[in-house]
Amino acid sequence: MKYLCIISLLVVIVFSAFSQDYPDPQNMNVSYNKEAEYPGGISLFISDLWNKMEYTQEAIDAKVDGEIMVSFDVKADSTVSGVIILSGLGYGIDEEFAKVLLSMKFAPASAEGNIINQNMIMNIPIRVGPKSKLKTD
Repeated sequence: MKYLCIISLLVVIVFSAFSQDYPDPQNMNVSYNKEAEYPGGISLFISDLWNKMEYTQEAIDAKVDGEIMVSFDVKADSTVSGVIILSGLGYGIDEEFAKVLLSMKFAPASAEGNIINQNMIMNIPIRVGPKSKLKTD
């Protein structure tokens, strides 16, 4: 029993001595001077997005009404990359949404005076009705 206590104590001491508490550079806090944004604001972004999107006949007939949750990166050169649909609507809308989003330009984020990449996660409303633009290809 004495040996068990001594061994347990040594194990605790060894683990304590070799454990390291270091900040994870992948999850560090970044203080943005300016976050990435669409020129003209979110209302203009949604309006421009809706005007560029084309829908399948199936989506128009179903009168799809919902939201797409999307994650994407705004790069330092204002382009969009890394589009991931987190929650989609189907009917070919998700693919069209990603295609249109990749063609859009954002004002990039800045931190400590440097222009940087920023990941954004957004919920975007999608309303498809009889007057929506039909996909031609």
